[in-house]
Amino acid sequence: MTGIPSYPATAVRPEPNSIGGIDFKDPYQWLEGDTPEVAAWRSAQNRFTTGYLRAAPEWQRCRDTVDRLYANALWQWAPERHGDRWFRQLVPDDARLAAVEVADTPTGPGHRIVDLNAIDRGTDADALTALLFWEPTRDGRALAYGVSERGEPVQVRVIDVDTGRVLLDGLPHDGVGTVTWLPDGTGFYYVVPESATSAPGVYLRRLDSNPAQRQELECAAPAWRVVMSPESGHALVYGVDQRPLFIRHLAAGEPWRPFLSGVRGSYKGNVIKDRFVAVATDLHPNGRVVSIPLDAPTDRTRWTELLPPSDGAVLLNAIPVGNRLVIGKHVAGAFRLLLLDPDGGSPGEIPLPGDGLAWPGPERGSLVAPGPEECTFVFSSLTRSPAAYRFDLATGSLAELTPPRVVAGDVVVHHRTAHSQDGTSIPYLVLARADVDLEVPQPTVMSAYGALANPWPPAYLFTLPAAWVQLGGVYVHAHPRGGGEFGPRWWHAARLSTKQTTFDDVHTIAEDLIAHGLTASDRLGIFGTSAGSLPALAAITQRPDLFRAAVPMLPIADLLRCRQDGDTMTAIIRPDLGDPDRPRDAAALHRYSPYHRVQDGVAYPAVLLDCALRDPFCPSWHGMKLAARLQHATSAPHPILLRIRDCGHNTRMTPQQMRDREHEELTFFVTELGLDPLPG
Repeated sequence: MTGIPSYPATAVRPEPNSIGGIDFKDPYQWLEGDTPEVAAWRSAQNRFTTGYLRAAPEWQRCRDTVDRLYANALWQWAPERHGDRWFRQLVPDDARLAAVEVADTPTGPGHRIVDLNAIDRGTDADALTALLFWEPTRDGRALAYGVSERGEPVQVRVIDVDTGRVLLDGLPHDGVGTVTWLPDGTGFYYVVPESATSAPGVYLRRLDSNPAQRQELECAAPAWRVVMSPESGHALVYGVDQRPLFIRHLAAGEPWRPFLSGVRGSYKGNVIKDRFVAVATDLHPNGRVVSIPLDAPTDRTRWTELLPPSDGAVLLNAIPVGNRLVIGKHVAGAFRLLLLDPDGGSPGEIPLPGDGLAWPGPERGSLVAPGPEECTFVFSSLTRSPAAYRFDLATGSLAELTPPRVVAGDVVVHHRTAHSQDGTSIPYLVLARADVDLEVPQPTVMSAYGALANPWPPAYLFTLPAAWVQLGGVYVHAHPRGGGEFGPRWWHAARLSTKQTTFDDVHTIAEDLIAHGLTASDRLGIFGTSAGSLPALAAITQRPDLFRAAVPMLPIADLLRCRQDGDTMTAIIRPDLGDPDRPRDAAALHRYSPYHRVQDGVAYPAVLLDCALRDPFCPSWHGMKLAARLQHATSAPHPILLRIRDCGHNTRMTPQQMRDREHEELTFFVTELGLDPLPG
């Protein structure tokens, strides 16, 4: 295509703003509204983008590649044992949405007890029913689950597993994210967050209670979740800072009492007999495993260290499994599962298939699903799609329950390091087919996250990297500061006033790739998602000379006016970037806010802004405004594309929606970076 594309017309209506001492006029503020005019503009942009991509010569080949490598490969969950039953979530091959089955064995025949496909009557484009959580009772006789239809608040239901009879249909509170069953299954705790319209706190709902007193506010403190220890009969209320603030011994009938509310650091663990065993960050940011007496939790002289900290590894959580503890840790984002006795003896490790990510599955918590004599989990790597595994504590054996649908056997992984301006070593991985000549500049796509202390694991989280490599491209998996790959210090080195360090690290890696001849600036692309979209957005607006194409997924682009969205501010902006209402923070945000950095007449890279219409954390107006601004400002012939999908945040998409996203993004990169696909 020659010349700047003819985009759909966009009205310019400057509106004055004053935020945190920053005065500016916003020409596209009207796109933040929910009006027929905005809907029409959004539809026009979607038509333009899909038309542009479908006209690409490689459209069909990219579709075939994604279909071959996707095949619901991302949608894998570990089967979980509750009583003598096994529960498993899946997306049936002949369906679009999730279901939950119950069976006698982990992989044997089962029957569906929840099926969103029977609830949702929409088409692939508007099938928005999402299964947000499900939780069986300890004996597996009842199941609580939360469903959101078309982005509406979650509806909590409880059913009898054997008969399907509805035992509870709805709660009077909004914002409920999960439930925690009492050990005897007669009721459950649930948390109402501070962002809800009703009174926040921990509520108890008994299934056999009087209809006039169906739920009781038991603990009015702000909370994140309730963790139960069925064996000891204790319940813990965790705060949003990952610390158990209150404890209650249910069997003794005692009230809630303060626990670790007055100490510093996070404590992720559970009660074992008369002690609380957890990964604590009180003395070392990378964590250590400690055992704390329940009767004197703040008396540190009675604490016992079971596993010391390490500068090279980050400890994540302590989960009781049978008579052992499973301790999660990661090194540079790659996960490990350690085994530990509750008294600290006999350390060991669960063997994993390689470097990657272990977890129960999307939205199912962290690390492993514990059982009485085993644990299950899903593992994936950059070259191996998710597969379910079962570890037997008695035999120490690991069994593959479901094989990975994709294993890329001809891919070589190279570990490399770039050096930032302050001398810090920034690691990254380079993946390519064995027959790709890395001595010649190749079309290359980089990804990074670098936010919220979250590690960016080398895992099969998207089809795009595997598909890109299979077509002959080079994929770079970067670990800039700001993420959690090396613990909280790695995060704090690029957070709040030092956030620019994340973007500088990404630029340093890009320059290192070019300096070593692996790629060139006209063959280099970048993508990132959610809070990790900022490195891609900074690549566009800070170093347009260094990158040729970018795909910010679920972008957050206006870091000043984002203050209007409560979920965005709570989950992403305040913890990682600052508060735009505070002048000092606002000045820093304004310096790198992608929307505000766009300048007229600059030759910007090709951009595909991929947004979700019903995403409360990364609202689509960010991408809409930035697309309008870039389309008006750029002097380059490269396309500025906007895609708005009628779905929610990342995993709250249907398999078809995710497949379409991967297909369109792959086509975009293949087209813009000039990848001539290799045979095979």
